[in-house]
Amino acid sequence: MAHIDSLWAATANDHRIRPALEGELTTDVAIIGGGYTGLSTAYHLAQKQVGCVVLEQQQAGWGASGRNAGMVLTGYKPSIDSLASKHGKETARELLHISVEGIKLVETIVREHRISCSLENCGNFDAAFKPAHLEALKRNQEFMQTNFGYETYVIDKERMKREEVNSDLYHGGLVDPHSYSFHPLNYALGLADAAEANGAVIYDRTEVTGIAKQGSEFLIRTSSGHVRAQHVVMATNGYTTSLAKSLAKKMVPIGSFIVATERLSREAVERLIPHNRMISDTKNFLYYFRRTPDDRILLGGRVDFNGKEGDALFGQVQQSLIEVFPTLAQTGMDYRWGGLLGFTLDFMPHIGQTEEGIHFALGYCGHGASISTLMGKLLAENVCDPLREKNSLERLPIRTVPFHSQRALLLGVASFYYHFVDKYF
Repeated sequence: MAHIDSLWAATANDHRIRPALEGELTTDVAIIGGGYTGLSTAYHLAQKQVGCVVLEQQQAGWGASGRNAGMVLTGYKPSIDSLASKHGKETARELLHISVEGIKLVETIVREHRISCSLENCGNFDAAFKPAHLEALKRNQEFMQTNFGYETYVIDKERMKREEVNSDLYHGGLVDPHSYSFHPLNYALGLADAAEANGAVIYDRTEVTGIAKQGSEFLIRTSSGHVRAQHVVMATNGYTTSLAKSLAKKMVPIGSFIVATERLSREAVERLIPHNRMISDTKNFLYYFRRTPDDRILLGGRVDFNGKEGDALFGQVQQSLIEVFPTLAQTGMDYRWGGLLGFTLDFMPHIGQTEEGIHFALGYCGHGASISTLMGKLLAENVCDPLREKNSLERLPIRTVPFHSQRALLLGVASFYYHFVDKYF
């Protein structure tokens, strides 16, 4: 299957469709999923001369790795100060360091392999949806500066409109200059090429239909063959299915949807987002938006618990864009697309092994652009050295989602509650 009709697919670098696996194959590590996590795992294993294959049901970068907004952000969905309250300051300090290391790793891979993916250190902006949210951002800024020497700064509404977001919807916000942006699909394609250049093998159009433990090895059945491997890495995140039942019950897939305008003049996009930051707001059901490398405005923010696309849903996303930037009311929308995110109970990414011994990393909660690449490196290290000392992120316990079979009903109730809070509190 070709990449979905998105802005990123339309502007992707030239790339080839790899063949499907046919017949029998034996390798050290079988990696299921050809997104950032799986490709990074393959890249780092191949650097260690460990034999590995990637089994991708569609094409490398087909899922969230090729569909996201291209925001390479520091931190996680929970703020670092909230993580400090929950886990302690030293754990929060290490978690912050890990997220920064993820960005540095992406930057290193892009530079060393000359991946053309528009990587830019543009910073990000958290836009305060309510005045009370601005006060919370101020407290976060003070906490980060005082405890970790991490520099961000808060600006008021008037300065925001001049420098960051020319919109009356917000009340100022917080600038973090350490984040990046990129073309997400081009990064995935480049990472796949880099993994292959190191010796990894990638199979497209290869659906995994079953995984069985046979003695000391795994048998991975596919649509047109099978693989025998000493280790299995599950790298499917929001697309994790009952193929790995224990993992599927620890995560909830949530649909997120994006629109991108027709091309605008450089003057027009600079007037709306002067410093080209990656922007998200402080609502529970947040909007996230940016300028694109070819001078469009891209906005995502409508979530759906069934992951189903439709004209009405994309109409709501377009209305959200107009709510932020009323001057775009008559602007054409050239692209609209969606995909699945993986959410965990604590809104944090997790890495580890199942009881059957399958390695995994998942649950990026919309913040996976760089941390997933780092997770791939950690997965490769875990395969090669299972007794290595784990960092704070790796030690976070992952919980099963209660009443997982009834998640649609429960999420519907949660959706009503958070929309109510966004509107009235």
